[in-house]
Amino acid sequence: MRKTSLCVALACAFAAPVSAANLTIEQRLALLEQRLNRAEQAASEAQQQTARAERRARDAEQKIIALESRTPGAGVNASAAPQATAATTPAPPAAAKEQDNGFEFSGYARSGMLVSSNGHGARGGPGVSPASSLGGDAHVGRLGNEKDNYVELSFIKKLTFNDGSWGRFKSMIADGANNPDPWVQDNDSHHINVRQLYVEMGDLPDFSGPAQHATIWAGKRFDRDNFDIHFTDSDILFLGGTGGGINDLQWTPHWKSNFSVYARNFGDLGSDRYEDNDVQNLMFTANNFYDNWQLMLTGMAAQGNDELKDQTSTTGSYAVRSDNTASHGYYAMLAYRDKTRFYGLLPGNSESALQVGNGLGAEARQPGSDGDLTENAKTVRFASYGIVPVSKSWELAPSVIAQHSEDRYRDGDRYDWATFNLRASQALTHNFALLYEASWQYMNLNPNGRTYLDSGVQNAYQAVKGDFYKLTFAPTFKVGDVFDIKARPEIRVFATYMNWDKALDGYALNDDFGSVGFTAGGTWNFGVQAEIWF
Repeated sequence: MRKTSLCVALACAFAAPVSAANLTIEQRLALLEQRLNRAEQAASEAQQQTARAERRARDAEQKIIALESRTPGAGVNASAAPQATAATTPAPPAAAKEQDNGFEFSGYARSGMLVSSNGHGARGGPGVSPASSLGGDAHVGRLGNEKDNYVELSFIKKLTFNDGSWGRFKSMIADGANNPDPWVQDNDSHHINVRQLYVEMGDLPDFSGPAQHATIWAGKRFDRDNFDIHFTDSDILFLGGTGGGINDLQWTPHWKSNFSVYARNFGDLGSDRYEDNDVQNLMFTANNFYDNWQLMLTGMAAQGNDELKDQTSTTGSYAVRSDNTASHGYYAMLAYRDKTRFYGLLPGNSESALQVGNGLGAEARQPGSDGDLTENAKTVRFASYGIVPVSKSWELAPSVIAQHSEDRYRDGDRYDWATFNLRASQALTHNFALLYEASWQYMNLNPNGRTYLDSGVQNAYQAVKGDFYKLTFAPTFKVGDVFDIKARPEIRVFATYMNWDKALDGYALNDDFGSVGFTAGGTWNFGVQAEIWF
């Protein structure tokens, strides 16, 4: 290409017209320089055109290779293809090559201190009330009411290939502790957990029809379609375990389905006869989506769970199991999720779900997680929340969760509770906001003789009825969109006031209510906390 450029330049240089003989030497040199510049520009353009032609040829060759890899034995010109002989072996079709590597690091963390009005470590948490012992469902507002340090770290690797397919690997490790010290050495009860570890694949060339863009997966994971109410740290739905499935089977432009199977267990139930994996709950789930609507159906079976009679549960309450614990169950959920409207009234978003279940399916928040449920257990649960901007500086997030259960842990028991929570954010400057939260919970709990162990002594849960109240004020610093109530990171200081009916102090000896320094009559907590997700 350099020789061509030089020839063009010389030809232009010496092709001056005869009339140029009358020009001075300086004028001739100027004309010669102009011609040389034009010649070099023309040569550069020719070189660029050649390079573009070579790239197009390479792209065409890659497309041919990809086509041949999808259809073995097919070429661009079969008649011109060399014929295999006894001395030659046809080359195998080219494998799909990796085109792009992507790596992602994401996480969630919260950390802070919670002290009482007398300067001691305070009691609290979203699950502080007696109703929260019922499968961890009945949470109250979390703002200014958390004392733990918790972190989730996710590592994601994505591979894409020139045939259009892709693969993705995700692992999540998590750790949580209440100890405020800078180092925790109790290795028996404090360790890193692997919460997720799975592989998924999508856009496989072998798939067609409704499965053309489907995703298959296997491993340990949270279900992709879980959703929650952040302001109470309560899942509307949390489905998870180890298993496999297929997502995004597209039947029509509006209707798609996911199918999965999860395996999980209920932990060591206090018996040396059964190991953790011997009591294993298998859950088969069909999730159907039609625009904003979701219908979830789940069946589950835990072979051998009903044989563990009168064992001690590990739900945190040390409850003694019934003699008719369930070995199977059913669960259904109808949900509506609108990402652009606040219950169809104003700009914002809202999510709602109606859930029912029986047997092992009577745990509505985390289906399949509670092995203490009886074979006659029945639950109905409603959960809903929304976020709505009401002015240039105010944003509100109301939520409600209400549940009715009967024959849950003993035939004849009944548990009714409802939680109402309101989080409000007032943006004052670019990096400063005031957060407010009001929470109220009603409880009517009748355990009907259910018992638990406390210091080796068997005691009975008491029937109680009453209300719980919480108010929090939290000046907050944040970066990003200070007006977005869910934007993080945040660093906040807070003051929280809690009170409840005295009757709730008597529900159990081993819960928070009624413990030393934490009885009805009102209590103040103070603290500072950081929270971030990315």
